[in-house]
Order: sequence, then C-alpha cells, then structure tokens
Amino acid sequence: MSATSIAGAAQVHKAESAGPSGEQMADALARTFELWRSRDYARRRDAIAAIAHSAGYSVAMLENSIDALLKPFTGDALKAMAGTAARPTVGGPKTIGFIAAGNVAGAGIHEIAIALIGGARVLIKTASAEPIFFAEFARTLAEIDREVGARIEVLNWSRARTDLTAALIAKCERVVAYGDDATIESLQSPKVIGFGCGASGALIERGAIAPSRIDEVADLLARDIVLFEQLGCLSLHHVFVVSAEGAAARELAIRMSRALERIGESMPPARIPLRDAAEIRGVRERARWRAIAGEPVELFEGRGLEWTVVFDPRPDSFMVSPGFRTVHVTGVRDLAEFRACIAGVSGQIEAMAVVGEDCEIAARAMGIPYVCAPGEMQSPPLDWRHAGGRFLDLMVGSR
Repeated sequence: MSATSIAGAAQVHKAESAGPSGEQMADALARTFELWRSRDYARRRDAIAAIAHSAGYSVAMLENSIDALLKPFTGDALKAMAGTAARPTVGGPKTIGFIAAGNVAGAGIHEIAIALIGGARVLIKTASAEPIFFAEFARTLAEIDREVGARIEVLNWSRARTDLTAALIAKCERVVAYGDDATIESLQSPKVIGFGCGASGALIERGAIAPSRIDEVADLLARDIVLFEQLGCLSLHHVFVVSAEGAAARELAIRMSRALERIGESMPPARIPLRDAAEIRGVRERARWRAIAGEPVELFEGRGLEWTVVFDPRPDSFMVSPGFRTVHVTGVRDLAEFRACIAGVSGQIEAMAVVGEDCEIAARAMGIPYVCAPGEMQSPPLDWRHAGGRFLDLMVGSR
C-alpha cells in the first residue's frame, strides 16, 4: 500500500460495525497460518526469497526462523483467544495501529493476531527495510476471507515522514510500536504501547545435563542464536551455566562453538552491515586484550565474522551482543549469583531458555515473560506476556 492510503483508508475505517465474530476471525487466521507454515506455499516462498535478498540473509535461515515464529499459531490457540480477547462492543479498542520494526520479519504477529481476533480494525505501518511479510500475509488473509481481510491495511513510508506517522496515531485508539527505545520515545503519545529494546538468555544447570546430551543442548542453543540472525528480542545473547566447577561453562562454550560451525553449513551466515561488523570486532578485541592481560577469558571464533563465542568465567552483568551469531557464556556458582548478574537488565529480558527444574523455577519467579526449553525461544505462545503484558492486558482485561 502507498503512504497516501492512510488519508482515505476506507476499507479499514468504514462505518463502525461489530465486524466478523472472534470465531470467524480465528478460523480465517488459522487457515492463513496453516498455509504460511508450509514451505511449499508460493506466497511465503516468494516473500522469504525477497526478504533474504534485500537483507543479505540466507534463505535457509529465514525458512527456519519463520517456521519457528509461526509454530504457536494453531487453530486451537487462536480459537481459545477468540473466547478471551475483548471486542470493541465490550470495551476493546476499535482501531489499533502497528509500527513494525525492520530487523525481524513478522515481529509483532502475536499482537496483530490478538487485535484482529479482538475485533479491532488494524493498520500496519511496515518498516522501509522490511515492507514484505505483513503485506503478503494480509493478501493471503483476504483471499481466505474477504470480510476478515477488510479489517487490515498494510502501509509503508519512510521514517522521515513524521507527518504520516502522526496521522496514523491520530486515527487509532491505540498504537503498538516496535523498535529501539529512541524510536518509541520519539512518538510522544499516550496512545502508544512501546515494545523497545529487549534481549534473551539461557540458564543451564550443568548437573541436569547427562554427558551424552550436552551436544544436543549446544545444538539447540546454537539454533536459538542463529534464527533471525540474533536480531530480535527473543534472540539468545548470554548463556549462564550453574555449576560449582568453572570448567562446566567452558565445556559448554566449546560445544556451542562447534555447534555454530556446524549450523553454518545448513544455515549460512548473513551479510553483516559495516556498523555491526565493527561492533563484533570490538567484542573480539576486548576479549583478546583481557586474555593478554591475564584474565581467564577465552575467545572462540569462526572464519571471518561468521560466529563468535566469548567464554568469561567471571560473571559481572548480562551482555547484549551485536547480533549475527555472537554470544557470551558465563559460569555462575549458584542462582543468587545469576540473579545479581541480570539485575541491571531487570524488565528487559523477554525469554529464558532453561535446563534444570531449579533454573526453571527461578526464571519464572523473576517474572521473565517466556520460559522455555533450548531450541524453542522463537516460538512463544499466543498469550505470551510480551514486554510485561501491557498489550495483552489491554485486549483481555475487559472480558
């Protein structure tokens, strides 16, 4: 859609009505997601190829990433949400705008699905860097059910067109914005629900992993790192290993480095932008100089900038990496030490992959929105409390 569509989005902003029922919405979405989960679906295949070409990603990485993203959107999950999400007639918002980010194709699909099931009309302003996914998904939805498809409009303009962004905000009762904190702050509206910078980690109880299973865990953690090239809020940045022996974290770091090397054969690394490449080099050089200074830091690295694992046995804080397959692995003596390490990013961690019952209990007690097994970080459930659940509470709190 062109930017001028916002001035007369009659399809979405026609006379107020109850619109399709939540059950009809859920059914149409379920059929749409079913098509998009198939790698043989032509529209998905063409969209992934176009996004990969534009962003410099491998098609294989994006295929696996989209598989993981769409996994939770089953018919049962969507039907259950239809019985929960508030309709406009009982207090839910009538029109919701979405300002999408360009770093992760499909980011925001959870909130968009909930908004549609809740009966809201939806306007999606896509990023200039990634205008493809939602436009193609909306076309499929309209083909499945014309009445449901009429509830969604996909728009695109550059960040510089602040006048159009302001017009979008004015037309909507609520606006959900994704991106960095500076972008969200620039919107300056009480209508805006911001999903700013977030990151995710892993908490591994070494004693809970049988020696025969450590390579499997390393492979799953590597998958969590590689999907979406580690650029989303559900991407794995820092792995904490709970063990009385510092060597346990080093062992996992070594196994993860081998796993990242292997996974690069099936999901080749991306073309890394210059700024990000410079940051990755900075991570490597800091690790090298610390090792030269006598600190027990070790650097494991792939050819070029393909992947980077930094093992640091001295915990200090949660490290957010530049992305593109760059990860820190740290040993902690106990869960108290882990909690101290992540205290500085309280409220910013979106997901934690865990191994071990005590680790799972600790992560849930800390209020981390999504706690899962390794390998599942990109597949949160439909009712995931993203960024503390502010949007979810808006949509289900009126029921």
